[in-house]
Amino acid sequence: MNDEVLETIEEAHVTRRGLLVKGGIAAAGLTALSAPVSKAFAASDAGSIKVAVVTHGDTGSFWSVFKKGVDQAAKDLKSRGVSVTQVYANNDVAKQVAGINAAIAGGAKVIATSVPDASALKDPLTKASQKGIEIITVNSGLGAFDTLSTYEVHVGQTEDVAGQGAGKQLKKAGAKKVLVVIHESSNSGLQQRADGVKKVLGGSGVKVLTIPNAKSDIPGTKAKVQAAFRADKSLDAFLGLDPDVTIPCLDVIPKGTKAGTFDVGGAIKEIQKGRMLFAIDQQQYLQGYLPVAFAVLFVSNLNTVGNGAPVLTGPGIINKANASRVAALAAKGTR
Repeated sequence: MNDEVLETIEEAHVTRRGLLVKGGIAAAGLTALSAPVSKAFAASDAGSIKVAVVTHGDTGSFWSVFKKGVDQAAKDLKSRGVSVTQVYANNDVAKQVAGINAAIAGGAKVIATSVPDASALKDPLTKASQKGIEIITVNSGLGAFDTLSTYEVHVGQTEDVAGQGAGKQLKKAGAKKVLVVIHESSNSGLQQRADGVKKVLGGSGVKVLTIPNAKSDIPGTKAKVQAAFRADKSLDAFLGLDPDVTIPCLDVIPKGTKAGTFDVGGAIKEIQKGRMLFAIDQQQYLQGYLPVAFAVLFVSNLNTVGNGAPVLTGPGIINKANASRVAALAAKGTR
């Protein structure tokens, strides 16, 4: 966002909610993305739209696909003057906060960030908003910062609804009681997924096992999951909230256990082999791509999206019926 636009907005006391356009994506439109570069987007503006993508994610099977979306958007929109920096904090709160502060200091016009822990990111994002930096939340953090004056939209899935989707799949398969593993204790979105499952199967039909930093100690995680099944013989289903946790645990859950996961990764092969029933797909490629596109549209043309509601990228269901088609796309790194 250039200084003239910022000054105009400030003088008019226009907030992000005041700028929201009904029908968001349609208003922003493919026309705006594909139109010839005009004087407003001349070569002199090259690199003037600085976008910072700062997430709590790692570089594993999920976030590598997210990153491909960011990279492709940066490539597609380079002629529109966008430059993108990326930080993947691997659940290191201090590193994520430092990434946001660096984006502020570096003159970012837009910060797109995941919000697993709103309290930890409150101060830096408030500071960013006070400086007129556009805020887009991605993946996690729906509703956490929508009161900030420069907050635009959340891009991701509604975790509670996604959890209900998983619960419906398990109920359809005849599950009576499911073990749900939360692999990041500070991630509120994972708890929302578990709560969504409970809404379908009931509180007595869900046992939640929280294993902090589960992905960093897979042998320990497998041992804890195996112990949970041994301790509670009524468990007949298993739901992991990340394929990097779910798939290794398939080796230690009792034979015949109905299993599912969130996100894709290597889950497609397990579905095809019959070891897993489904995967909840939140299409993280879109979560990486769309914020960069939205940033360019806002800074260059004051387009906004969502009309106060999130832009949903899921949940989608991957099962045996469509696994082969998704597998072909996953081979290209976009699913």
